[in-house]
Amino acid sequence: MGYADMPGAIQLDAAYATRRPPLPLLTFVVLPEIALACVIALRPPFTIRIGAALLLLYTAFYAASSYTLGTPADDYGLGSSFYGNMVLNVMFLVTDPLKDIRYLKDPAPLTTKPLFKRIGYALCILRNYRLIGTNAQVANVPPPFKGTRSQFLRRRFWQLVVTIITFDITESWVHMHPHLYMPSGSDSDAVNLHFPAGPVGYLARSACMAVWLVMIYSLLRLLYFSFSFAVVAAHLADPEDWPDVFGTWSDAYTVRHLWGRAWHQNLRRHFSYWGKLSVQVHIAFALSALLHCMGDLMVGKEHFGRSWAYFAANGLAITLEDTVFALAKRAGFATHQTGRPSRTLRLLGYVWVFLWCTWSAQLYQRKMWEIHVGVDYMLPYSPIRSLVLPALQHIIGTKP
Repeated sequence: MGYADMPGAIQLDAAYATRRPPLPLLTFVVLPEIALACVIALRPPFTIRIGAALLLLYTAFYAASSYTLGTPADDYGLGSSFYGNMVLNVMFLVTDPLKDIRYLKDPAPLTTKPLFKRIGYALCILRNYRLIGTNAQVANVPPPFKGTRSQFLRRRFWQLVVTIITFDITESWVHMHPHLYMPSGSDSDAVNLHFPAGPVGYLARSACMAVWLVMIYSLLRLLYFSFSFAVVAAHLADPEDWPDVFGTWSDAYTVRHLWGRAWHQNLRRHFSYWGKLSVQVHIAFALSALLHCMGDLMVGKEHFGRSWAYFAANGLAITLEDTVFALAKRAGFATHQTGRPSRTLRLLGYVWVFLWCTWSAQLYQRKMWEIHVGVDYMLPYSPIRSLVLPALQHIIGTKP
């Protein structure tokens, strides 16, 4: 039984793909990116840069609200990953990235390069989310790979294999148990019937949400590993240009460290500037929310802002967390000589982060399922569903 077959499930409008015309990729994806790179490369006066920024912002919002790729999942993915990033990348026009950024392999100022090379470097800066290999590389990026190209490819191949297996297992679980992930706005009572009351029910619900979070984590790793393997294998990049996308999970003993060290840092380059103007953590989550809200917008104007609550909640959680840690330090709780919390406090921190993430993720997951984002299988072929489960059913004597 799929999500759409569940009682109370929100049904997708059958005319979704025809409500808006198909997105012209050349006009509203390729050309705006090149235009932004050209403005960065030309370095015109500030007033012209602001005018170009406003035009590009208008283009992003217009395209996201007027066209479709045909499915909510594709629209949300493009809206958040491309148009959301375009909205944030327009911030580069406030500064002068070709003047401020240097590539360590070629320390010559980018402003001295010929125009076409400057455009190429600008495109690289726009898509080099963590500014790897530059003097402006963001903090908490895992160390670069030390080894040969063939060693990198072997390592990345096995990372791909493990990630595909993990994603297949978690995706199969989530989509074979859609009743456990029912949006609260559709039939919350039906969902609650599947979990017992009290702490046991809360832990069971948390475990289900943890599976969903691992699925999302695996999907992001799968996309990154696939692309990095391809470009390094094709000699279009060097292994050290593609450090792992996520940090060390042992650092995730606070929500702040979860987002600032263990999670990917693909948006961090925008926070360093704007964070100086206000409270950085709230600016960071506000920009993250805006990026994902562009995905909401592309699914439908009426859905704009659905993603906001999740990111706002995490900003508030970090503020509360910082307050508690400050009070604990003032009360004299022991810390390690390195300044890190003691082992006991870290263990308590891991429990806190797990409980917070599995609770707060519902603010995001259920709103996504309400608009049919993520309710369909993403792997084109599943060994788990095609081979493993039928074999197990045969062994235990049940019908597939």
